[in-house]
Amino acid sequence: MGTSSVSRWLASTKNIAGSALGLATLGAHVAVGLGPLWPVLVVAMYAVGALVAPRDRVDLRPGPLHGNGGVASAADLTAQLAALRRSMTAENRRLPEEASVRIARILDALDQVVARWTDLTEAADQAHTVEQMILDYLPTSIQRFLNLPRSFAIASRVEGKKTAQDELIEQLDILETESDRIRTALYAKDLAALEDQSRFLREKFGRSELDL
Repeated sequence: MGTSSVSRWLASTKNIAGSALGLATLGAHVAVGLGPLWPVLVVAMYAVGALVAPRDRVDLRPGPLHGNGGVASAADLTAQLAALRRSMTAENRRLPEEASVRIARILDALDQVVARWTDLTEAADQAHTVEQMILDYLPTSIQRFLNLPRSFAIASRVEGKKTAQDELIEQLDILETESDRIRTALYAKDLAALEDQSRFLREKFGRSELDL
């Protein structure tokens, strides 16, 4: 378990509840004596507290932004993408495999887009879309799924319609399509520049009719 995972567990509701019951049991042993098996009882009560306490709700949305006027900067977006990757590693077992694969592809595409953030300065609509995808759409879709009981999210259908897992996959498909479209548009600009450069070089250095 990594340092961040240990920190999350120590601050979690489950650990706090388990510790409270364990300490209460230890206090009872000091006060009245629980016999030679008191260490087992302390551990058992900790486990009971950890099991019955609810899971902490997942919140993947970012904190305050550092960009001017609360507008996200490239550094903000890069930090949020890194935070999402860490969260996906920590929550990987709770996500369907098909969702994890899609999320990884979306994060890869968005990483490449943010690396070219200055190229989007002339495309305000696309820049806003990317910003919302990273700061809102993607984390909100994932956390809504993770905050549902796993058995309900996978199997239960609301009014006979899609399961929460179906909804998550559908949302991720939309986000993947959009992130890939924007990434392709950015690199298409590079391809156009390469074509212009190639045309210039052919005109500049192409063989003349006077060449032998």
